[in-house]
Amino acid sequence: MTSSSGVPKQEFLESVRRSLGRAPGPPVSPYSRLEETSGEIEEQAAELHRRLEASRPALMDQLARVAALRDWNVFRAGDTEEALGYLSTLVSKLGITRCVRSAQDVFQQVAVDAPLQAQGVTVTAAFQQDEKTLEDVDSRESIRAQIARAGLGITGADYAIAETGSVILVPRRGLSRLASVVPPVHLALVRPQDVVESLDDLFLLRRLEYYRSGGDMGSYLNFITGPSRTADIEQTIVVGVHGPGEVHMVLLG
Repeated sequence: MTSSSGVPKQEFLESVRRSLGRAPGPPVSPYSRLEETSGEIEEQAAELHRRLEASRPALMDQLARVAALRDWNVFRAGDTEEALGYLSTLVSKLGITRCVRSAQDVFQQVAVDAPLQAQGVTVTAAFQQDEKTLEDVDSRESIRAQIARAGLGITGADYAIAETGSVILVPRRGLSRLASVVPPVHLALVRPQDVVESLDDLFLLRRLEYYRSGGDMGSYLNFITGPSRTADIEQTIVVGVHGPGEVHMVLLG
């Protein structure tokens, strides 16, 4: 086989390697992350959890500080009642009549449905379907329509990164990312155990999930770092065009 210039492929590649100052042949040591075993990752993750637990209060403070710099409206809730009180005040202030939420575990701790309904707010659980039957397709379309009419989307956080002030969502059954990107206002409930220090921590836990799930950890992550921004139009920053223009982070505990 020859290159487009007519030079044999192997000769062409060797010429490129010489120009780059590289030895012929493949790299001697492949990327170290590709050589990690599941046992090594389990050990790293266990050490990570010990470090996070020891620094939990400081991480919560860092997350609150950095998130505020990213234009999150941050509220530190001492207990569930304070979290629900903040939500109630927000709904009243904004005149919200329709709300969608995910079906994450955090809503067992912070049960938002009854208090919101008592204020006259229609609450829809927006979740991602697994099956592909016609009935499920109809259900998904119905949920999408309700999400489009909602004034507020409420989710938990699969992870929250203290160094960037970001909330991370992993779309799956029980969590449609549309709940966090379609309504004009998004509120994220963040528990202490959801918080990691850095992106490196996040990627370590995702590698662990990859091994534990047999090589399937989903196709993408949804990073939320403040309200939606774009500079597509005349290079001027505009908020709320491609997602919520107002975001709230309620830190629990």
